Parts: sequence; C-alpha cells; structure tokens
Amino acid sequence: MVGSKRRAHNKSRLGCKNCKSRKIKCDEARPSCSNCKRREVTCDFTIGGTPQPSLSASGLNMTDLELLHNYTTTTYLTLAADLTMREFYRTTIVQIGFDCDYLMRAILAVSSLHLAHNRRERRDRYQAQAIMHQQTATEAAMPLLSSADPVSAQKLFLFTIMTNYYALGWPRTPSDRLFLGTSGFPEWIYFLRGIKSLIELAGVPESGPLQPLFAHSIDRYVLREGPAASTSPAHAALGELGAIIASRPRIAANEHLAQTYTTAIAELKKSFGQAELARSSNNICAAGPYEMTDAFIWVYIVAEDLLPLLRVPEREAVAVFAYFCVLLGRLEGHWWMQGWGLQLMAQAYEILDEEARLWISWAMDEMGFVPPSALDRM
Repeated sequence: MVGSKRRAHNKSRLGCKNCKSRKIKCDEARPSCSNCKRREVTCDFTIGGTPQPSLSASGLNMTDLELLHNYTTTTYLTLAADLTMREFYRTTIVQIGFDCDYLMRAILAVSSLHLAHNRRERRDRYQAQAIMHQQTATEAAMPLLSSADPVSAQKLFLFTIMTNYYALGWPRTPSDRLFLGTSGFPEWIYFLRGIKSLIELAGVPESGPLQPLFAHSIDRYVLREGPAASTSPAHAALGELGAIIASRPRIAANEHLAQTYTTAIAELKKSFGQAELARSSNNICAAGPYEMTDAFIWVYIVAEDLLPLLRVPEREAVAVFAYFCVLLGRLEGHWWMQGWGLQLMAQAYEILDEEARLWISWAMDEMGFVPPSALDRM
C-alpha cells in the first residue's frame, strides 16, 4: 500500500543461532529459548548463558556431533583396557544413550573434558560444554533416583559410571579444595554407595546389553579372590596397621567397628595382591593391566561401613584410605586419574596427627609422597 509505514520490528542481535537462521525473533530465554523448546531442538544457549558455537544452518548442533565423534573414536579407548569393555563403551552405552537424554549428555560431558585435557588452547570452550551437559543431565537424572525401578535403575547406573569419570576427569590443581567435601575428601568417593544401591535394585543381568559390563566386573572380582593374587609387598604393612587399629580400646570394645576395619584391611590386601599380579610380566596376559574396576571394587565392598567413618573423619579410617591412595596411583596413566593419588594422600596426611602419620609411612614411601614439612626443610 502506497504511503503506508512498515511496522517496526524489534530485531534481536543476541538471539540463538537457530532463530537467526530461521529469521525469527528469539526471546533469549535460558537455557533454551521458547522457539527451540517448541520445535524440540537443541538451543545454543548454555545454562550459564554462554552461547554454544557451531550450529549449522540446517539446525545441526555441530559441537555435540564433534563431542560424540571424539567419544566414539578416542575417549572410549581411555575408559577401559579390556577389549570387550572398550566395545561396550564405544557402542552399547551410546546406543542406550540415544534413548536416554541424561545418559547421552553424561557421555558428551566426559568427551568434552577429554578434549579439554588434550586441546589446551580451547580448554575453556570444552569445559563450558562439559558443565552444560553434566548439569542438564544431573537435573534430569537426580529426581528419578527416588522412584527408580529395575529398568530405569540400569540407565541410572550407567549415568553414575559416566558421572564418576566426569568427577575424576575435571581439571584441578593440587591446592584446589573445591573438589573436597566436608570430610576433606571428594564426593566421588562416596558416590560408589549410590552405585551399589542401583545395582541391588537392577539386579545382575544374565543377558542383555549390560551383561558384558557385569560379567567383566565379576571376572575381576574372582581374580582378586584367587591364590595368584595372594601376595604383595603391602601385606606386611597392612598387617601392622590392622594390629594397631585392633589394639585401640575404643575399637576393641565395639565388635561391629572392629569387624569393619578387619574387613577393610583384608579386602585391601586382596586389592594389592591383584595389583601386584597385574604388574608382574609373567601374569600380565592372564590378569590384564590394572584398571579402575580393580581399584573401586574395594570401595564398593567397604561402602556401607567404612566410608561413613571416613566422612567423620576417624583417623583409623583415614589411615586405611591412605593405603588405597597407592592403588589410585597405579592408575596415574589415565587422563581422568592424573594427580588424584598424591592429592588424596596429601589430604590424608593433613588430617592425621603425628602418631597416625607413622601408620601410613609405607604408603607414603610407596607413592614417593614428601610431606610439606619435609619440603620446607630442604
């Protein structure tokens, strides 16, 4: 119409890339604008308000595709040494993730941390992606825990596994205390208690997609129970620690407490025996390399009784845990475990008094841990 004025249009310069590509107004709502919610597509706003890069004109989220590609070609190789388990992490867990948004996001979060570890020049970007995916996954998964059934428990179980890798792999410095809980130890240690509950609810599958995962764990558990894994240089030191703890009047007077420590040390001896077996060149083919499953079987076994004492923290429990730090040090070659053994040993040393520090001298020597006071004198 001649002479008519064109209606003013408040064009957003900060809208998401989906809306920009479709040339429609974006309301800039976070973490997802209304248009993206209505179309059920991934919006390129993160929870923290930082745009996700690389959204193609067709609406494909190129960043997520990059993360998935990295996971299925590289990251999965770093999560396990056993070939069957590598295949499980490469294909099975991803296939389940396609039907479970929070699991897929947990997978992408781990992949993003892996990229942040390897591509330092783009570390901030990948860390932002990891935070966004893990936060979104956690917000979706956590409410489901209280009403989980045997079917959903399996997916939640896989989610907790990937979340544990995420917690382990997050970049930190030796002096960074943000990763330490109120007890002085990181929450991922206690996370195994939740995994144990989910396993009990889901049951051990005799068939189906999760069967290889459980079968592998059972095989590793049987190996640590066998005679081949019965000796280790740590056994003598652990025996001395057990005798010291058993002689404490407070513990000797409490049958349940005494049994808790007896079991924790006996099981730790088995873990060290298995680690020694894996390190032996004569047995490497039969035992395979030492892996996270081997170390965390001990945490799984003592989760109900010892871990609450670590939360207090009781110095006897801290001393036992200091020996476990040596096993974590055996996993130092993995990007997601680098530095944890020494950092937790330092935390145990800080918590213990002078007398109790003598109890863990073998563990400190085995790890090459030098107390801060000794460094000050050098």
